[in-house]
Amino acid sequence: MKLSVTIITYNEELNIAHAIQSALFADEIIIIDSFSTDKTKEICLGFGSKIKFFDNKFLGYGQQKNFAANLAQGEWILNIDSDEIISDELKTQILNTINEKNPEVRTYKISRKNQYCGEWIHHSGWSPDYRSRLCVKNAASWSEPPVHEDLLPNDEKNRIGFLAGPLYHHSFPTFKKQIQTNVKYATLGANFWFSKNKKRPSFLLLLIKPLGKFMECYLFKLGFLDGKRGLVIAINAANSIFVKYGICYFDQGK
Repeated sequence: MKLSVTIITYNEELNIAHAIQSALFADEIIIIDSFSTDKTKEICLGFGSKIKFFDNKFLGYGQQKNFAANLAQGEWILNIDSDEIISDELKTQILNTINEKNPEVRTYKISRKNQYCGEWIHHSGWSPDYRSRLCVKNAASWSEPPVHEDLLPNDEKNRIGFLAGPLYHHSFPTFKKQIQTNVKYATLGANFWFSKNKKRPSFLLLLIKPLGKFMECYLFKLGFLDGKRGLVIAINAANSIFVKYGICYFDQGK
């Protein structure tokens, strides 16, 4: 096999069909599910023999993705999220890349185009958004923090290439969905921070970090050019940091 696509899922019945449909050009599609309670499994298996569906207890995002990579039989592995869609342009770039067989570049970053509440975002730290997603099997592996995992080359000498994409990311269809995700990630991030530092942060840090994040997203990364959505993205980014350090200070620092 030349190309395996890996996707991790949990209760993704609203998104997964679009992701799989865009990836059908691959030789196999490996789905690692965390025992979904909706119709995710039924939808995946409905796509036929290319789908290899596995249930695996969720231990972390990076862990699930490494588990998927170990099962892949392709020479190359492409990872996408269940709310992402491979564009026709990106499909062509990927096929050209794996057929060129450039021995110096074994890991590629792909340009993601992010949508928020129905509109594409062009600034706010969401664009440009290059993510490592394509690699030769065993040339890279996923880091395993609780959140914000990354695909890292196993050999530091390996060069990293870039594909212009786009990879369409339908990240937050609703404001409520973003708030729910922020709380989830902030909680995981707080647990990780406290496990490393073994003490609660200063109250000053709790105040300064969110303000700095807002300034970064709204001013330095030109979020104001994204209009109302840019403002909301900056506020929610700051709030996520506030919740993270608030949990560290009030809940785990006792």
